[in-house]
Amino acid sequence: MIATNHKEVWAEIRRLKKEPLLAAVIAIVILITMYFVLWPVYKVISFPNLSDYKEIFTNSRWLAAAWHSLFLTLISTLSCTVIAFIFAYTISRLQVPFKGLFKFITILPIVSPPFIIALSYILLFGRQGLVSKYILHMSIDVYGWHGLWLVQTITFFPYAYAVIFGVLKSSSIQLEYAAYNLGATRWQVFKDIVLPLSRPGIAGGALITAMNVLADFGNPMIIAGNYAMLPTEAYMQMSGLFNLSSAAMLSTALLVPALILFVLNRRWVGDRSYVTITGKESSLAPYPVPFYVKWGLFAFCGIVTIIVLAVYGVLFYGAFTKTWGYDWSFTLKNFSYVFDKKREMTNSLTYAMISSIAAAFLAMLLAYIVKRKQVGINKLIDFLAILPGAVPGVFLGLGFAMAFNEKPMELTGTSAIMVLALMFWNLPTCYSACLAGLQQIGHSLEEASLNLGAGSFTTFRRILLPLLRGPFMSALVVSFLRSVTCLSVIIFIYSAKTSVGTISILGLVQNGAWGNAAAFTAVLISIAFIVLAAARILLKVRINP
Repeated sequence: MIATNHKEVWAEIRRLKKEPLLAAVIAIVILITMYFVLWPVYKVISFPNLSDYKEIFTNSRWLAAAWHSLFLTLISTLSCTVIAFIFAYTISRLQVPFKGLFKFITILPIVSPPFIIALSYILLFGRQGLVSKYILHMSIDVYGWHGLWLVQTITFFPYAYAVIFGVLKSSSIQLEYAAYNLGATRWQVFKDIVLPLSRPGIAGGALITAMNVLADFGNPMIIAGNYAMLPTEAYMQMSGLFNLSSAAMLSTALLVPALILFVLNRRWVGDRSYVTITGKESSLAPYPVPFYVKWGLFAFCGIVTIIVLAVYGVLFYGAFTKTWGYDWSFTLKNFSYVFDKKREMTNSLTYAMISSIAAAFLAMLLAYIVKRKQVGINKLIDFLAILPGAVPGVFLGLGFAMAFNEKPMELTGTSAIMVLALMFWNLPTCYSACLAGLQQIGHSLEEASLNLGAGSFTTFRRILLPLLRGPFMSALVVSFLRSVTCLSVIIFIYSAKTSVGTISILGLVQNGAWGNAAAFTAVLISIAFIVLAAARILLKVRINP
């Protein structure tokens, strides 16, 4: 069997001789992807000695950091999944007002810097907090695991919501009606039909959330305080103590559970269909639920919505405040600091745009090769494309810092290393979008083009590219937003000349300059959305004049 598979692989590879241009493109794409994905990973894992790895079990602080990371991942994932399911069920199953606002709330944290919730939480409940000091007249210690738990829950529940909502929306309402007609109670229908059908989405959403919580760097950096976490410990070892071996070892310790979660997610989500029936979509309205259930869930979603709106409201309020907690008078002075840092703002937008475009194009090529061309190494290409998705941002950033700090490609301190790191960090996101787009396009148009004498390159350029415009733009949009608000990937590789907005915001928060930090964050979010909207409009006009 193995021999037969080997023969088939070599036969597929030999067929590429008929298309030398395609063979050259595939070879170049594979070499580039391997170099910028596998090489950084290898550099981090191989740098520490065996004795360094043993130290994580003997150093009490690092062992505690590992347990803390796993503990926060567990409880934050549970709370995120519960909130996400309630939001998804309310929006997909109940007739309640403000659904549009609820949907907006589930998007807002995703397109914001990852540590904005921590910053706003301090502005609300810190020692000079608007709520704690001036409304409740209490002194609340917001730092530690409890504050981090709340912040990560608000930050990452939208990731679980996106998966769970898709499952609930596609599940069969007819099955619920049939159960009611057979005499089942509402609780029995929920327990025996709704919940079992939602399990793939709940599990998939929980795994995606766990991966993001585990790799979170910004929120622990700001609000964890003395509560040691693996990402922050790795950063401290590298930036504070210049102990590269320990930083690499701690990053690898973070990589192991991240890889396990990633494999589980790929197996669970990849092997299961969320569609429960085929045929026409049902026009039946969801079966009505009891009054107290409907408005109880609505009230819960309303409270979470108010909290999220308060988080962003206090951010913009703080941007126009002279001195947070002492002088509440209106000022525009905070924004003058932002304009003094225009280089950081320009870098954020430039790196985000270049890296997202490059990632989208590379992902499209990889997806095309994997789905449309049997070249004998399709599984290897697929593995290379998705691998960065399993690597925490701190690990990938450290890998780039170590791999490209020497010849033959010395990129330390350059804009190129910033763009490349963001590009390959976003590669799995773009690849998944392009792969999904290709799965929806039949083979008939390509076969017709090839039968008429067009080569693979011409067919790809004139047939598939126009049809993949939607997935391409979707990948570009998501990558741009992720890049412009990214912190973990670039924390190890930026220099004074290549510093970006998120780095400046982190420094301001650590120095207690709340007003400047709030103004910087508000401007970064606003400019990102303005540039994004303008780019989408221009591309649309250009494609469809």
